[in-house]
Amino acid sequence: MPDKIVNGILFIIAGLGSIAVYLALGPEGTGLLDAGHTEKFAAYALLTLPIAFMMTNNVARNTYSAAGLLIIVVGLTIGLVSDAINSTELGGDSDIFGEAIAWTGWSIMYLGISITGIGYLRTNLFPKWLPGLLAVASFVMFAFLAFSTTEMLANNGGDIVPPIWVINSLILVILGIFTMRRKE
Repeated sequence: MPDKIVNGILFIIAGLGSIAVYLALGPEGTGLLDAGHTEKFAAYALLTLPIAFMMTNNVARNTYSAAGLLIIVVGLTIGLVSDAINSTELGGDSDIFGEAIAWTGWSIMYLGISITGIGYLRTNLFPKWLPGLLAVASFVMFAFLAFSTTEMLANNGGDIVPPIWVINSLILVILGIFTMRRKE
């Protein structure tokens, strides 16, 4: 299978994988998976994100996309650790620790995606509107998560985060489609 097809599939999995796990298999969906397994499978799907960006960075290198990729890996690591802590359902302080680090990690990841989008604007891999949309949508998610307090996120995050998350996910799917159709 050509690299561009694998790369495109990874973008699509990154965009749709965690949504499918949470909404279809998790406790809010069919309930086939408990909270712990839902977080694990969503994490496995989300690990395709830095791989997809890394593969694209190998096609057209630039310092912005490389810096964004590094930031994505750091933020993703923090976010996955917080989700693992939250999904263990140990109660007591574990919930407090998980929530305390969750939004920092996820906001860092979206900052990295935004910087990567700026890097892709400097290439000819995609139509200019697509990395521009990636940079803006990811920056909106970063800004909301970074500047909201934990209390604000607990009260309003459920109304604001999911639509922005879905928009970012759809952009990743579109990146995947364009990647698979890219001329060598």
